[in-house]
Amino acid sequence: MCCVLLLNIGIKGNRMSNIIDQNEKITADKVTSPENSNCNINTKTITSIDKYGTDNDGQNKLIENNGKTENIIIDVEVQKYSVSSLLWKDLYPQVLASCISLLMVIQPGIHLAYSNNMLHHMPSINKDQFSWITSISVLCTPVGAFLVGLEMDKIGRKKACLLTCLPLLASWTIVTVSSSDNIYTFYAFRLLAGIGAGMTTVGMVYVSEISHSSYKQILLSLNSVFFSGGILLSTCLADLNWNVINFSFVVFTVVNMLLIIIYLPESPIWILKFKSSDYIDEAKMAVKQIYPNDDQVFEAEWRRLKSASDATASTNAQQPSFIESVRSSPAAYKPIAILTVLLLLQQLTGAYPTISYALPILKSVMPAAYSPATDIQSLAVLGAIRFASGLLACVLSLRVGRKPLLVFSCMAMALSSTLVAVAHRGRDVTTVPWSLCGVMLYVFSSSVGVLVFPWTMICELLSTPVRAVGGCMLVSYAYLIMFAVLKTFPYVLAAVSVPHVFLMFGAVSFSMAVYVHFVVPETLGKSFREIEDYFTRSNKPS
Repeated sequence: MCCVLLLNIGIKGNRMSNIIDQNEKITADKVTSPENSNCNINTKTITSIDKYGTDNDGQNKLIENNGKTENIIIDVEVQKYSVSSLLWKDLYPQVLASCISLLMVIQPGIHLAYSNNMLHHMPSINKDQFSWITSISVLCTPVGAFLVGLEMDKIGRKKACLLTCLPLLASWTIVTVSSSDNIYTFYAFRLLAGIGAGMTTVGMVYVSEISHSSYKQILLSLNSVFFSGGILLSTCLADLNWNVINFSFVVFTVVNMLLIIIYLPESPIWILKFKSSDYIDEAKMAVKQIYPNDDQVFEAEWRRLKSASDATASTNAQQPSFIESVRSSPAAYKPIAILTVLLLLQQLTGAYPTISYALPILKSVMPAAYSPATDIQSLAVLGAIRFASGLLACVLSLRVGRKPLLVFSCMAMALSSTLVAVAHRGRDVTTVPWSLCGVMLYVFSSSVGVLVFPWTMICELLSTPVRAVGGCMLVSYAYLIMFAVLKTFPYVLAAVSVPHVFLMFGAVSFSMAVYVHFVVPETLGKSFREIEDYFTRSNKPS
């Protein structure tokens, strides 16, 4: 989305201070006004833009005019404080809206770990049935993402959120009222759950469009936290009555739908971009719902969004197609190639099978002296570790680069996998369950990097002409690999045993660490323009 120049200049006597959006590089070095005259609050000011403008990503780019800087006229209004830093009263409406929309993301986390609940309550399921129950939802996830991608631009983000809840509600209703001996009913349940999980991607789109630029990164990172919360919820409820678990998720989905209807404003960006000019007042009302408490903040954000929408409309026609970009631009095909390998390694590290098949893995590493009830307790602890490490990754991502976190995550996974393999032989004679500790450390390690950043880097590395189509293709590609891994995992586990499986996981994790260190570029603090320049330069810095 295009970002426009927003200057808020506070005047006191003859001194003027520029209040500038943190993403813009603007130097106000010329201001013309009559000498010894008082400045009015609303004034016309000529400001020099030091060779920088904005591209359609909202990032900075050079504007050359025969080697000279361009002077443009900008309306300037005095603000009480910079809109790049909001007070809590101005921030909480968008935090509330973001959390409500991301409540849907809890459900993919629930379903990823829910196969453990089904195995616990239906131990008679054979290996082939269990592999399908675990993997079929992942196979259908790209279908849901594709469907909601087609519809969200037509019906709007709010209605798309409600539409997403329908297959999720249907899935829980089916499994609640179904007979426990009808395996095909469970297949239908998991199929609808996978479609609904894929459709929850609309939540990320919605948050990115309603959040303030200064807080967009932290609000988007909540996606991982809510996903981890779903895993925690699923594992903590595993020992409850089967019907109670399923009905509680029916209620949860209905409450989520009611919150969307009551509290969620429509995305003003969607209204401005996809509806006619007759709906300007509707867009303005949506912005007012997001910034209801301070008229100055509201006016500043409304002007920014309106100008950005106008600028986007003027540049959309100039964008090359996906095929043209991939054929001709290194900024298109190089990140796609890098992400293709990165996502393959992510899936082969075993991070996802360790979640979906947590219960059989825990049973195999648990010391023989431990009671069967310990399996469910360990499952709940595993969910808590996943949630806590997801929060940690969210916090660290604001300060620590993606590469260091990914390399640390991969190396820690390799070491903890080795611990599982080495300690597994003596699990029946040692008093300390080192093999179990290795699994817990492995889950923690994967959650602070490998499970998070390959997904976020899809949005960060891909350039504008290929971001939408290329991102959809890469996500679908990753889920297809995940399906293959989850479908075959129980057969591999039965064939080569837990120690050898974790040794394979460790070897892939180490390979991924090497790949990230030498190939994957850092994205923290980089603009889209800087990332694009990185791929187009022939000689990249070390």
